[in-house]
Amino acid sequence: LLHPLLQPQHRQLHLQQNQQLSGEEKCVWSDWINLGQPTSGSEGGDNESIKKIISAGYHICSAPEAVECRAKQYPGLQISQLGQDVTCNPSVGLICQNNKQGLEQKCFDYEIRVKCLTPTQCSGEEKCVWSDWINLGQPTSGSEGGDNESIKKIISAGYHICSAPEAVECRAKQYPGLQISQLGQDVTCNPSVGLICQNNKQGLEQKCFDYEIRVKCCLSNSYQQ
Repeated sequence: LLHPLLQPQHRQLHLQQNQQLSGEEKCVWSDWINLGQPTSGSEGGDNESIKKIISAGYHICSAPEAVECRAKQYPGLQISQLGQDVTCNPSVGLICQNNKQGLEQKCFDYEIRVKCLTPTQCSGEEKCVWSDWINLGQPTSGSEGGDNESIKKIISAGYHICSAPEAVECRAKQYPGLQISQLGQDVTCNPSVGLICQNNKQGLEQKCFDYEIRVKCCLSNSYQQ
């Protein structure tokens, strides 16, 4: 069963187990969230608040256990190393105001991720989370090319997903509203392999669409940390 505040919006699934006084709770980090470029002018800035993120349609908890913030331009730096006056906490989320940024008067483009707790796992129940849609890039060209979004390749690319997902879903980036069975291409899409499309199996056109995949991982599955 999915916790109502932990629906599929998560590209990286860092599932951790925390021992709490009341028992064992499961913690899930969201993917990095960015609602867009900072607004300009002295009254502008970057608003990645918890309230605004939820209003934008992200299914995150309204009272996260923790948050992390970073500048999109400098993902390897701690926020304290950036030299900007920024609010970043679980109560508010992230707020940066241009008029507080010294001579430059301009906020960086910030991202935030949140840590939410799921309920204690009951006997006989599994807590499962869908990843966000994953796309490792455009299909390669030529008769031997195609689109490889296999579980193995996704993990090798650094995505923190389970190696044996409970289920997968696949779609063409160009036609997100269509089922894969409606696309007329010969594609492998299953939890054992992931997604594989070979150009030389696609009839006269001999070209795969650009595919995306998402995976369903449960706490009983093995995760690649």
